[in-house]
Amino acid sequence: MASKSQPQRLAELNGAPPVLASSADLESAGPRTGDTYMKGRSVDHKRGAIDGRGRINLRAVAEACIEEGLDPAVEIVKALKRRIPKVMGNGMPVLDENGEPVYQDAVDQDTKLRTLNELLQYTQPKLKAVEVKLNGNLELSSEQLDQRLASLIAKAAKSA
Repeated sequence: MASKSQPQRLAELNGAPPVLASSADLESAGPRTGDTYMKGRSVDHKRGAIDGRGRINLRAVAEACIEEGLDPAVEIVKALKRRIPKVMGNGMPVLDENGEPVYQDAVDQDTKLRTLNELLQYTQPKLKAVEVKLNGNLELSSEQLDQRLASLIAKAAKSA
């Protein structure tokens, strides 16, 4: 249940996909300055979304996302996979030979790659550096070295 300080949420909108506000929606809301949000937030370090120094409390943000039925990881993936109709300079959609609209990625490839690279650090363990010490004189032909490397790679693949 929402507290007195939080607006009441509509049950039918919980978990619904976000919809962009129209210009009429923005005009009816009235003018807002950029620091109105900061001033209206709690300065309580443990419970407020923003503390007295303007830093975001991530726990409060996570709770707000949960309250709205949003999982940030899922929303990022949805945004990366989203496709939009391709349009010409005059605003008309581009059609294929069957008369169907042609779709393109909503997110450009560079942004998609940078986002996935950022997410990779949370899903894959980072490799640790390995120090190798050699004793004695190592004189192998390139063929012997290739065979040794292939056997080490095969051994590592079996243990993984």
